[in-house]
Amino acid sequence: QIRHLCGLAVFENYLYTVNSDNLSILRMNRYNGTDVQSLARLDNAKEIRVYQRRTQTAVKSHACEADPYGMPGGCSHICLLSSNYKARTCRCRTGFILGSDGRSCK
Repeated sequence: QIRHLCGLAVFENYLYTVNSDNLSILRMNRYNGTDVQSLARLDNAKEIRVYQRRTQTAVKSHACEADPYGMPGGCSHICLLSSNYKARTCRCRTGFILGSDGRSCK
């Protein structure tokens, strides 16, 4: 029944997608494709994402949190998290060089 789908999000027991034939947001049972419902119609919709408190990772603190001086992770320009949220790398904007302290840009 549905020929062209764009974007796909999964949340709980449902798939959410955009029907590119008529730009409607569809919800359907993720296990058997039944219970198809059109939730809304949006012009130029191409992607869909689910934002809900339970889908967000809870992080109490990470290495790029602002220090007491408001600098992210103690970096003067840019703080990049590593694969471990407790580690970070400082980088500089274009035209600057990272200082020997690994945090300040000159």
